[in-house]
Amino acid sequence: RPVLHPAVAVVGSMVAYMLIAPMNRRALAAGASAWRIALAGWLPVVAIGALQTVALMSVLHWGLGLRMARAAGTVGFLFLVTACFAAIVQWLNARFGAAGRILVLALLMLQLTSAGGTYPVQTSPPFFNALHPFLPMSYVVEALRRLITGGGLGPVWHACVVLVAFTAGALALTALSARRRQVWTLDRLHPELSL
Repeated sequence: RPVLHPAVAVVGSMVAYMLIAPMNRRALAAGASAWRIALAGWLPVVAIGALQTVALMSVLHWGLGLRMARAAGTVGFLFLVTACFAAIVQWLNARFGAAGRILVLALLMLQLTSAGGTYPVQTSPPFFNALHPFLPMSYVVEALRRLITGGGLGPVWHACVVLVAFTAGALALTALSARRRQVWTLDRLHPELSL
C-alpha cells in the first residue's frame, strides 16, 4: 500500500525522538544559533530514517517481489518523505514536549484516514475529505502511486514542492522554539513548587 512508508516514517521518527532530544540542551544553554540547534536535532533522525527506508524497500523489493516503474525515483522520494515527517515530529516534540508525542499520534491518525491510501478519500466522511488537501500524506500517497505503477510525474513534482514546504516550515518552527528556549524567564529560573 502507498501509505505504508509514510506511516513507518512517522512512527520511526516518533521513536527516534524518544531516544534523541529534538533540541540539544547544551547547544541551547551555550547560545548556539537556533537554526544550528534545529538542524543538529533533525539530521541524525533523517539519517536513521534513510536507513529505515533502504531496509523497508529492500524487503519489499527482494523479499516480497514489489516491482516499481521508477525504483530510483521511488527511493529518492521516500528519502524526502522521511526528511519531511522527521521535521514535523521534531517540531511537535520541541514545541510541546511530552504532549507532542500525543499530537504526533493524532496527526498520524488524521493523515491515515484522510490520505486515501487504504480507501479512496471520496468514500470517507466529509470531515476527512475537507482535511485531505491540507495534510502532506495525501500528496505522498498520490506521488507513490505514480512512482510505483507508472503514469505522469505531475503529482510527484507537486508532492515534492509540498513536502519541501512542510519540511522548511517545520524546521523554521523548531528554530523558533529553540530561540524561545534560549530566553530565560522567571518561571524557568524559579519553577513553581509542586507536591
